[in-house]
Amino acid sequence: MDVMFEPITPESARALAAWRYPAPYDTYNIGDEAAALAEMLDSRSPWFVAFDTDGADGAPMGYCCFGTAAEVGWEGEPRLWTQNDRTLSVGLGLRPDLTGHHLGLPFFEAVLAFARERFSPAAFRLFVLPFNQRAIRVYERAGFRHVGTLDAPDSGSDARVFLEMRREIGQKTGGKSEQ
Repeated sequence: MDVMFEPITPESARALAAWRYPAPYDTYNIGDEAAALAEMLDSRSPWFVAFDTDGADGAPMGYCCFGTAAEVGWEGEPRLWTQNDRTLSVGLGLRPDLTGHHLGLPFFEAVLAFARERFSPAAFRLFVLPFNQRAIRVYERAGFRHVGTLDAPDSGSDARVFLEMRREIGQKTGGKSEQ
């Protein structure tokens, strides 16, 4: 999959906010509240829009975000690094009509490659709701492992408990070592 990433704009933020996932994934709907749009446009914890370079329609295929925007229950000023060990928190979403078509792993790998090149982290981490088994399978196939849980009652989601997953840079995935 050949994916191009561009910094989010007000127009693309509004487009992403209009995406609607079916239940039970509707908890991932961003919404168009002023606070959500402001977070998406805050470059201290950057969001990027992903485009399939082979796609004919020119519409975003997904998005990714890094730092506090990808954390659950973060309080304080937005920032890229939230831990002192250069672990980069990653969040992502695939356009609702593209889910369930085996695009998750190639898209996720494209996000990770982009993040490695742009930010040079020592490790990645992410948070996922336990019911989202299709995402968890993608993350595990990409070499992530479950390292804990986070109880976040004010996460903006109806759910409270999130799984924390992590992958070190250089870890072997799919039989090859990450560079």
